[in-house]
Amino acid sequence: MFGQASSIPPAVSRPSSARLAGVSAQSHTGSPLVLPFRGINGNSLLARRYREVAVAIADDLGGPDKLSEPTKILVRQAASLTLQVESLQSKIVSGEDVDAEQLVRLSNVLGRTLQRLGLKRPVPPKAPSLAEYLAAKR
Repeated sequence: MFGQASSIPPAVSRPSSARLAGVSAQSHTGSPLVLPFRGINGNSLLARRYREVAVAIADDLGGPDKLSEPTKILVRQAASLTLQVESLQSKIVSGEDVDAEQLVRLSNVLGRTLQRLGLKRPVPPKAPSLAEYLAAKR
């Protein structure tokens, strides 16, 4: 299901060249963040998107060279789940029928995986009180 390049949504299929420029699948310590799989073309759209997501998550956690092996495993799991969720979402946008329960299950597992990694939605900055606002204007 996910081995075909057509399952990637068009907006997602083009990884950021700035993000991928100079990024290898290995961290600086030689431990791979993205494992090479036999018979898988690492230049396919899915492989590039997987790598982009894994690197983005690792960067949010301080960089691949700072991660323990169990954390790298969770990063790879989150990247895989993200691709599966994105694939189902692209099918919805294309008008195809999807198993809504499967999408919910995958989304929930992805959310729990990201929580285990310590990734949370950024909290918007608190608006200043009226007194703070007026004090700053003086």
